[in-house]
Amino acid sequence: MKKAIRYSIIVCLFSWAMFAVVHWGFGIGADTPTGLMAFSTVYMFFPLITALVLQAIDMEKFNHTGLVNFKVRWSWVVAWLLPVVMVFLCILINGMMPGVTLEYNSEQLINQYHVPEDQQEMVREQMGQMPAYLMIIITLVSGLAAGATVNAIAAFGEEYGWRNYLVGALREVKFWKAALFIGFVWGIWHFPLILMGHNYPNEPQWGVLLMVVMCILLGVIELYFVLKTKSMIVAAIMHGTINAVAGMTIYFTLGGNDFVNGMQGLSGFITMAVTILCIWVYDKFISKDNILSMTLGESIGRGIQDNVTMTTDHDQLRVEQGDQGQRLGSGSPIDFHGSASKEERD
Repeated sequence: MKKAIRYSIIVCLFSWAMFAVVHWGFGIGADTPTGLMAFSTVYMFFPLITALVLQAIDMEKFNHTGLVNFKVRWSWVVAWLLPVVMVFLCILINGMMPGVTLEYNSEQLINQYHVPEDQQEMVREQMGQMPAYLMIIITLVSGLAAGATVNAIAAFGEEYGWRNYLVGALREVKFWKAALFIGFVWGIWHFPLILMGHNYPNEPQWGVLLMVVMCILLGVIELYFVLKTKSMIVAAIMHGTINAVAGMTIYFTLGGNDFVNGMQGLSGFITMAVTILCIWVYDKFISKDNILSMTLGESIGRGIQDNVTMTTDHDQLRVEQGDQGQRLGSGSPIDFHGSASKEERD
C-alpha cells in the first residue's frame, strides 16, 4: 500500500506542478481552449512518465505486472463496444431527468463548448442539415475507430499508471478497496483541468467532486476488464472509446445542467452503477470468476497459475503415457494400435 500511496502523491504533485507552469507561465487556461486541449493530451502521459521513473529507481522491469499484454480475447470486444451501450443508456436516463427532453439539437453543444455568438448560427445550420441517424453513424464509426487507435494511445499514458502500476502496487488489496483507491486518485488528479472548465464548464468547482465520483465508478468497470483479460491494454481501449463517443449525449438532450447531463453527470453515474451491477451478476453467478471478491494479485495470479497447472498436467500425462508405453512394449502382448499381437492370436 505504501508503494501505491507514494506513486499517487508523486504523480499528482508532478502533474499539478506541470499544469501550474503551463497555466501561469504560458497563460494556457479556460480562455485558450485550443492550448488547453493540447496540454490535456500531454497531461495524460504524466502517469506513464511517473511510473517509468519510479520503476527505474526501484529497478523493476517495464512489464513487471505482466499486464502490458496484447493477447486479444473476446472480452476485449465487449470492453470496446460497452461504452457505446452505456452512452445510449445514458441518453435515455438523461431524458428522464427533470427539465430535460430528448431532442436532436445543437443548443447543448453550443452551451457545453461555449461556442462564440458569431459562430452559433453556423453550428445550428450544420446540424440542421445532418439527419440524426447520420450523426449517430458518423459518431459511432469514428468513435470506435479512434477509441481503438489514436485515443487508446493517449489513454495508455494514463492507464499504465492507474490500471498497471497501481494494480501491481495494490496486489494484496481486495478488488473493491483497490478500485476505490485508484478511482479516487484518478479523479483528484484531474482537478486542475476541471477547474479550467474541462467536462464541467458551468460548474467547475463542483466538477472536481463530480469527476472523482465518475472516476471511481468508471474505474470499477475498467479494473474488472483488466483483471478479466489480464491486460491493461483493454482499459486504454475502453478509456479511449468513452472519450470518443461520450460527447454524443449532448446532441440528443435539451435542458438540464452539468450535474445531471452526460456520462460525467448523474445520468452517467446511474448508467455506470447499472453496468457495475450487471458485471457483479455476471462475475458471481454466470462466469463464477469471483474477481470482485478476490485481491488483485489473486485475480492476476490465478490466470497464470491456471496456465502453469494445465501445462504441468499435460506434461505429467505425457510422462505417464510414456511410462505406460515402455511397460507395454517390454512385456505386454498388446501393441500400440490396441490389437492383439500375432503370438497372442495364435
